[in-house]
Amino acid sequence: MRSLIFNRFGDPSEVLALEEIPTPDPGPGEVRVRLGARSINPSDVLTVRGQYGRRPKLPATPGYESAGTIDAVGPGVTDWKIGQRVIPLGIEGTWQEAIIVPEKAMMPTPEGLPDKIACQLLANPLTAHLLLFDLLDAKAGDWVVQTAAGSTLGQLMIQLAKLNGINLINVIRSRRGVDALKAAGAEHVVVTEDEDMAARFAEIAGKNPITKAVDAVAGETGAKLANALGFGATLIVYGALSMAPMPLDAGRLIFRGLVVKGFWLTDWFRTVAKETRDKTLGAVAKLLASGQLVPPVEAEYDLADVHAAIVHSERPGRTGKIILVG
Repeated sequence: MRSLIFNRFGDPSEVLALEEIPTPDPGPGEVRVRLGARSINPSDVLTVRGQYGRRPKLPATPGYESAGTIDAVGPGVTDWKIGQRVIPLGIEGTWQEAIIVPEKAMMPTPEGLPDKIACQLLANPLTAHLLLFDLLDAKAGDWVVQTAAGSTLGQLMIQLAKLNGINLINVIRSRRGVDALKAAGAEHVVVTEDEDMAARFAEIAGKNPITKAVDAVAGETGAKLANALGFGATLIVYGALSMAPMPLDAGRLIFRGLVVKGFWLTDWFRTVAKETRDKTLGAVAKLLASGQLVPPVEAEYDLADVHAAIVHSERPGRTGKIILVG
């Protein structure tokens, strides 16, 4: 089978290669899933570059998200059958044609949900849901701010906020992205290249205090967001797209009661109770299957075209997810 493999960390165009390897057989309590689609997330590319929070043992295959069909079942497996469509959960190395999955580490793909959407369940729809409801406890009428609003996750936040009557302020870097964000349903947009964040927040929300925010940029943008929030605010940092430290004002932490927390989905999977995990995944999957939550897809590439796919995934102004198929 075909597998994308890197033997050292570095630029994907230099270290990531498509190789032919033996197709693995499932052992006891395992199934083999023939993958139909895999998403490209920033964490995948950072892993290849050796810049992510956890480095895999080399040689390695990237990828944390996928969806496909069971094509082999190991001894002792009774709850899953060949031909059943599934979404692997927390399985690394998805950028290949097939993977081995423990029988308890997957969920059935909702009826009618194509692989190119199902394979996106974990990183973006799930994270957006957790950020908005579990971490911020946002409710109808609340004011919430997000940075990197033009990203796939940002667009899902817009959809979730609309579904639940939450007032969402969307922060982006360039005015070039305003029209696309408005078309995606954003009502309030703040552009950092030519607008003052705090002044615009006051203009948009009036006297309503803004005490809930999520940030995927860090650096100066994250710091300016922190300084623009109201008393007792909570800021959840789930990304560092700027690759720069966030210079927080100690006075905001001490005298304004600002709380800044980090969020890593990998830790959530590692620490959350199975009942909670399954309930949350089921709720998000239901939203995807019903069409109430729609992750945008911009392009699909075969595994053999991974280098072009990665370049596309990092293109400024991209409005949808890049998917690896084949």
